[in-house]
Amino acid sequence: MTQQGSAFPRFELSSLGIRATAEVRGDDQFVVLAGSQARAEVVESFARYAPPGYQRQRQELIESGILRPGQQPGTLEFAVDHVFGGSTPAAVVILGRNADGTKEWVRIDADGFSQTHGQWLKIQATPSPVFTQRHFKLVARAEERQGQFVVLAGSQFRALDGQATFYSPDDEQLHQNMLVDGTLIPAEAGHLTLTRDTAFADASQAARLVLLRAMPASSGWVTEAADARTLTYGDWRQMSKQLSGSISESVETTWQPFFQELAHKLLEFEERQPELVQILLDAGVHIQHDEGETLQVLDPFSFFSLILKHQSDASVLPIFARIKARLNLQASIPHDLTGVPWSNPMNAWFFAYRSRRQPGDLPTLWALARQAVAGDLQPETFERALAIRKVALPKLTQGLFWLNPDEFLALNGVNNPYLEQRGIKSSKVTTLAEYQAVLDAARTLAPDFPTLSHTAWLTSEQGKQEASLIDGRFPFQQFREEASRFTDDRVKGNMVLDRKYAPLLLNLLGDVNAQSLRPARSPYTGKAQLTVKVSLGQGVKSDGTLFGRALLLPENGFEYVPLPQGLTLEVGLPDGKGDEARHALRQPEVRERLTEALLAPVPTSSPATFSLTADFGPVNLQPLQEAQRPALEAMLDQYVQGLGKSRRVRVGLTLSAAELEGETFAEVLEGSMHYLDRVMTVLVELSASESPVHEVKVIQVVNTEESPLTSEFTPLPGVSLNQILYGPPGTGKTYRVVDKALEVLDPAFLEAKPSRAERKARYNELSAQGHITFVTFHQNFGYEDFVEGIKPVMKDGQLSYELEDGLFLQAVGAASGEVKSVASEEPSLNPQGQVWRIYIDGSAPVSEVRRRSLERGEMRVGSWLGGSLTLDGRPPVSRRVPEDLSSLPEDQLNAQQLAFKDSVRVGDVVLLATGMDSISAVGVVTGEYRFDPSEPIFSGDYAHARNVKWLATGLNWHASQKVGRTFSPQALQRVAGASAAQLVAELSQSGDTARPAAGQQPHVLIIDEINRGNVAKVFGELITLLEPSKRKGAAEGLTVRLPLSKRPLAVPQSLYVIGTMNTADRSLTLLDAALRRRFVFEPIWPEPDVLPVIEIDNFALDLPEFLRAINARIEKLLSREQVIGHAYLLDVPETLDGVAQALQQRILPLLEEYFFEDWGLIRKVLGDDQKPVKQQFIREVTDGDVKRYERNRDAFKDIEAYVRTYSGTTEASEAE
Repeated sequence: MTQQGSAFPRFELSSLGIRATAEVRGDDQFVVLAGSQARAEVVESFARYAPPGYQRQRQELIESGILRPGQQPGTLEFAVDHVFGGSTPAAVVILGRNADGTKEWVRIDADGFSQTHGQWLKIQATPSPVFTQRHFKLVARAEERQGQFVVLAGSQFRALDGQATFYSPDDEQLHQNMLVDGTLIPAEAGHLTLTRDTAFADASQAARLVLLRAMPASSGWVTEAADARTLTYGDWRQMSKQLSGSISESVETTWQPFFQELAHKLLEFEERQPELVQILLDAGVHIQHDEGETLQVLDPFSFFSLILKHQSDASVLPIFARIKARLNLQASIPHDLTGVPWSNPMNAWFFAYRSRRQPGDLPTLWALARQAVAGDLQPETFERALAIRKVALPKLTQGLFWLNPDEFLALNGVNNPYLEQRGIKSSKVTTLAEYQAVLDAARTLAPDFPTLSHTAWLTSEQGKQEASLIDGRFPFQQFREEASRFTDDRVKGNMVLDRKYAPLLLNLLGDVNAQSLRPARSPYTGKAQLTVKVSLGQGVKSDGTLFGRALLLPENGFEYVPLPQGLTLEVGLPDGKGDEARHALRQPEVRERLTEALLAPVPTSSPATFSLTADFGPVNLQPLQEAQRPALEAMLDQYVQGLGKSRRVRVGLTLSAAELEGETFAEVLEGSMHYLDRVMTVLVELSASESPVHEVKVIQVVNTEESPLTSEFTPLPGVSLNQILYGPPGTGKTYRVVDKALEVLDPAFLEAKPSRAERKARYNELSAQGHITFVTFHQNFGYEDFVEGIKPVMKDGQLSYELEDGLFLQAVGAASGEVKSVASEEPSLNPQGQVWRIYIDGSAPVSEVRRRSLERGEMRVGSWLGGSLTLDGRPPVSRRVPEDLSSLPEDQLNAQQLAFKDSVRVGDVVLLATGMDSISAVGVVTGEYRFDPSEPIFSGDYAHARNVKWLATGLNWHASQKVGRTFSPQALQRVAGASAAQLVAELSQSGDTARPAAGQQPHVLIIDEINRGNVAKVFGELITLLEPSKRKGAAEGLTVRLPLSKRPLAVPQSLYVIGTMNTADRSLTLLDAALRRRFVFEPIWPEPDVLPVIEIDNFALDLPEFLRAINARIEKLLSREQVIGHAYLLDVPETLDGVAQALQQRILPLLEEYFFEDWGLIRKVLGDDQKPVKQQFIREVTDGDVKRYERNRDAFKDIEAYVRTYSGTTEASEAE
């Protein structure tokens, strides 16, 4: 981002004669400037109470000479600018005492606002709206970033004219600099266009430069508020200052001294971790076994967490009393735990089980604990801890708060909403620097972090609509009372109770330390529901091969199978066809593993249950106990022999009301989940034998309206497969590429002789559809970028490397050459996936929306702007235009929107319906939801899209025959019971109505500045394949094996390569010989005749002749390849100022580069050596023996200076 004027927000600190200045630069770097003062002597309490890291930093600055004796007695002075980790470290080091930098540093900005650093941080955390400045047809847009007023690229600025004025010489110089460096360039309608985001000193300066006149501060920039009111920039700044006020009084607490002494004491046990485990056991804390063995490792964070999982003062305080006595602590036992966040009883450890625990996990946690107690975290340790399995930001920062509540704050589900509402973005922290910035901002809200934590909890409780544990126990009695209100309307009961109790269950079950259980959403609405409370499949969106759920039921239940009262957890195989699990269970060792897992002991009073579907007779719940082993074996025999029947299997485990409300609820629930996790692990093995479909052939129906491809590809006559447009700069090579691409992709369109704007629009459309690949070569561009290369990627916090296709292979694939994708190992179809039916633009027989969606490989839905009801029955929020569904709260989305966004999964099959009994296309979903209003036909409503690989279009299937039912009128519907694999298989079997689509279609690869790259390095062995005679299908066609992926590659005849080459960068004769042999070269020379003759004050300025004269001299002095293209004078304002500006800002810099600033030769090019002195653009000045050159500003305003350039000179006559 280009920065103009005062680039960085500046803050000052002043105390007892000490003055310091700092700037916030770049990525929130807090930089104290050279010359700032610091106290020479620290206060008495500094060494005792200041964090050791700050003390050490101050001493290092003095020893290194960065802080040196100042000119005033008793002061030190910064010799150079120095970067601190935040405003607080800077304040502490400078003042030699404990200090809160967010309050000590103060800024007075250009608009007169006075802010502390903390207030400034809060304002920066508030997203800036886009502000607009309008003046007739001129439109400029801006936003505030990091305290700077930034005008956005594409904004229009007023061009210099007779009425334009500058407010100050500084504004005039800045405007001139922006023209010279290309920040501002001429555009249509006499405006200038901003080419990049540009920061100004303030809103007033930005407005003055946009309009070229004086403007009052902030008044011209306006934005529209959420309630449709118009706000000026000044109004918005004032509102931003009025963020929620801070808390002035501390909450009285008694636990902090005890917690801090305990944290110090725990550090003595790093080499005696089993003792810590025993201390907790002796204190009455239950600790789960470490995969069948007694836990032998423990860290300070987990020590606190195992105590605080009990979630009530009555349970936790006695444990702390026993620990105080055991460890001989001096601090008093707390009387309260006000502001202390509880831990999750299902996930109390800060590390995984031993089989999945990494060797570095415990050492990292102990290192972080020591740093936390000292108040001096290190970035590497923080980020390593954050990457530990089962540790995330909320849990880690909660642990830091327990160990040192004076320095750290938990960024959890209670505090984050409180902070976010006050403009502090706390939920996206990934680094220590970001965490420290949040802490700095949060310190301005309350006197201390325990007070802030308690206040946030009170705020969340006041508006709370979700259930929570009561003294560490499940609120089942409360649930029963509320469920009793809905005995006459169980549908409404499910919805209401789900909203209240599902979040609690998601929290308890979703973070379990398990191998195979994972949280997921309902396949119907995308949300957790009462009867499908928590799904425990593979990943956030279950792939359909497994399922699990938690059913919360009152007496007699809301479920079709009578289940006991309580919380029932279920896992199993899902509905649908498929015999892979049956085949796997024929193996004795697999059958034995499943049987032993099912009959394992459970922690509940009632046994687990096993059930099959009604395909095998009446549904009953078979108790899983050793005495019932024969009955279980009989059911498994029945299941294995049921080929072709439903594959569904269910295993359930119920926690009774007494267990839910008992003191051991957490332990019983944890043990239950581990039982089900073991069962699920075996079920995963059963599903692993399924054979996914890797490559699905694309099928196209013959002779249908929507069959754009042909069976064979024939290269276009007269159009070269490989061509390069070469010429000097400014001749329009890239401009002509548009027409060259259209000659290949849509020659019929060109025959109608469309305008340039129409041709460019068609080019953009084809590019958006994936028919054009554009790349610019440069010196660092290599084979790994163009063909294939190994690229680093982060997976689960670990660095790994993957092979990635380059732009050339992507272009070959788009042209339908048979290059096998690196990612082709992943299935495009999930045979056990869901089947969806969709209407695109209703059931109209002809629809442009539907046609374009099929062409683009998409399925689309509208926004239901007219208003279906939301899930809770309320009318939707009225919208004037479609909005990204991902940006809206779930309670503003209806069931179909949620399903389209969340429930449809990659690999699912989609049926395109054009009537209640009509299927016209079948496809496989290949992409996640995206908001895409890129084309006008979609921008009005159908802006919600997902990519689909359409396997067949133009079908005439009857839904009643294919899926056994007709469709409902709603836009999107899940087709229950339909088999994805069977539907796709039917396509392949219907050979009398479908045939394979063509393998090739024209694709254009445009390589701009092709001669700037090392062609031999970029193309490698593929340079031979580009030759027309070596293309696939030619008599001499070749196939090579790629060196990295070992894949075969042949270049199809449908791939057209168009390059552009600036001959001023590198002579054509120096181009790689191998490239020259394989390309056709088309020269593009200047066309002076497209330039106008301008009438100025009864004089004619002949721009064609002006350009010819200059180019004749350049060709004589240098070469023809370095002449100047007509684009340098094209579209300039037809005024003398416009031509002068083009000459000074476009042509002269190019001549300086050509002639290496030899101004004598540049004078010859301009004809100045044959003009009167007053009409020389570059004037020669002799000072004794020294000869120098200067620009003659008067000449640029004299039309005769231009005319004499091409008339009355020898070279001009020769050019004529």
